[in-house]
Amino acid sequence: MSVTYEVTVATGGSIQAGTIDKISVSLVGSLSNSDKFRIWTLFNLSPGSTKTMNIESEDNLGEILLVKLYKDARLLIPEDSWYCQYVTVKAPNNAVHNFPCYSWLVGESSLTVIEGKARRKCEYQYPILEEHWVNEIQSRQEAYQWSTFVPGIPRNIKAESASDLPKDAQFTLDRKLYLIFDLDSAFLDLGMNSLKDSQKMWNNLEEVQKSVDLSKVPVAAYVVKHWKEDTFFGYQYMNGSNPQLIKQCTHIPSKFPVTDEMVSSSLGPGTSLQEELQKGNIYIVDYEILHGIPANSILGKQQYLEAPMCLLYSNPENDLIPIAIQIRQEPGPQNPIFLPSDGKYDWCLAKIWVRHADAQIHQLLSHLLETHLFAEIFCVATLRKLPNAHPLFKLLMPHLKYTLHINTGARELLISDGGVIDKAFSTGGAGKVQILQRAMDQITYSYLCLPEDLASRGVERLPKYYYRDDALKIWFAINRFVENIVKIYYKDDATVLDDSEIQEWATEIFTEGFLARQSSGFPTMLQTRAELIKFLTMIIFTCSGRHAAVNTGQFDWGSWMPNNPSTMQKPAPSEKGKTGMFDIMCTLPGIQGTAIVVATIYLLSKTSPSATKLGTYVEERFTEAEPRACIETFQKDLQQITLEIEKRNESLELKYEYLLPDLIENSIAI
Repeated sequence: MSVTYEVTVATGGSIQAGTIDKISVSLVGSLSNSDKFRIWTLFNLSPGSTKTMNIESEDNLGEILLVKLYKDARLLIPEDSWYCQYVTVKAPNNAVHNFPCYSWLVGESSLTVIEGKARRKCEYQYPILEEHWVNEIQSRQEAYQWSTFVPGIPRNIKAESASDLPKDAQFTLDRKLYLIFDLDSAFLDLGMNSLKDSQKMWNNLEEVQKSVDLSKVPVAAYVVKHWKEDTFFGYQYMNGSNPQLIKQCTHIPSKFPVTDEMVSSSLGPGTSLQEELQKGNIYIVDYEILHGIPANSILGKQQYLEAPMCLLYSNPENDLIPIAIQIRQEPGPQNPIFLPSDGKYDWCLAKIWVRHADAQIHQLLSHLLETHLFAEIFCVATLRKLPNAHPLFKLLMPHLKYTLHINTGARELLISDGGVIDKAFSTGGAGKVQILQRAMDQITYSYLCLPEDLASRGVERLPKYYYRDDALKIWFAINRFVENIVKIYYKDDATVLDDSEIQEWATEIFTEGFLARQSSGFPTMLQTRAELIKFLTMIIFTCSGRHAAVNTGQFDWGSWMPNNPSTMQKPAPSEKGKTGMFDIMCTLPGIQGTAIVVATIYLLSKTSPSATKLGTYVEERFTEAEPRACIETFQKDLQQITLEIEKRNESLELKYEYLLPDLIENSIAI
């Protein structure tokens, strides 16, 4: 007696997901396999469509374990790729089996999809599933291989260009329409087309202001108006586009010999530098990592780079203000400490040198290395070591989506020889690589774990630090979500330790990504549920909240060039009283460099129309009720965070919105 199975195949909704090629399906059960059946349709499988068919089998197939999909080209018609979203199989007893796919079939190919229940390797109960596991991992490791862009920085996916990536790792067409790195389109959007080839200097700040209309960008317009103010300068270290550098200063470094007399007018009467140090009100930003890095040459002209230090004071009004700046690391007569009491042009130029250093660290470290490149480590290791059915693969893939494509594009066009960094930044050329290598020698696991980083920097009580407040909310919401998921699949510490898949995954991240540097503190294995939860929280936060904090506001804070100079064209001053406005204009980037940087950060700050916000899981990889309930709880937590941030922002002149959950993407896809 024949048995009938009702099979539904769903095609993805993106523009190119459908196909005119011939699609067939077969079922693999615990007792037997079905024949291969063609999916017949009068038209092609169109985007967003579902097709239901009946598959007849002479015997009961038993538990449906796998679905096999086949794609064959039509005669004399070019191959047409197909994106399968999912397959469902309704058995004769009305039980419905779900098979999340979310993969492309390219050329004449086949794809085997495992039933959707999350499972670890030890839970593959049938030999056919064990064979499937071996084949899947082998196929993945052939498709996703490690490569080295330059020694001493995290390894990356092996791909010369985005077209070399497996199709599953590439943007779909609807994203490609808004793909970044098209500088010409940005020049046109910004009305800067006539500036992109100019090799002239700016004559005055009025020219800079007229070069691009920032009046309709509220934060950028605020920057233009307030960039010279000390309170605004300090505010940026807490809530600007690079809010992760400031540290509490417990003692004045010998290389930065600031005296009480120097800063007494900034501190006010009735106190001293030593008293404020003891109270925890003195903070420091030190760009020592830039010391000795060779400065770039742009259009044949030597540029300049220094490693400044800045001392800041959290005053009784709860404003953070700069009170001393030393532009070079070594103290001495030719390296004066600049003070707010100095001439206005001396002090202004000193602050510009600090902002210039910050622009380098922001782009190369806070943004590129600590979000994009680290996310790529997590992505490649996950694809190579965890199969589709693994609970951690299901958890992580939405947060790793499209990162390989965006990073491959960045290596081609931004950080390659002759790319944007080389064309417009003082750290271009050999400098950018050296900075990345130095940072990799210093990076630690604790630094990427937000609560530990904040504690180590001593900034838990710093007033008006909205990045800290909002980032912690996001971190702990992710942490609760991850904890709930982990506890479903790992009943105790032993089940974590015994999961060979995640142990190999953690080792691969440590070895290939963090270059097996023991001093980094990155785990080589995960022995407890608590360790696993922390590690997963760090990954998801890095790929979502951390990236949003340093990416989304780039145009807001950097489009006014004097606040974010990408290079310096004159040496730093070696004495006071010799600086005028003309000297500042000669030091700042020229017209072409300004246009390139403003266009680039304009593109990097844009949100794709197909962006997926944090906590939205378009790909429903979890099929069981328990993890789906965890997702709902996570979404409710994020909604509550949104309400709290919006309420706080009501009373602020300058709202901090970069960590509003609706503005955080699930993954690094821009």
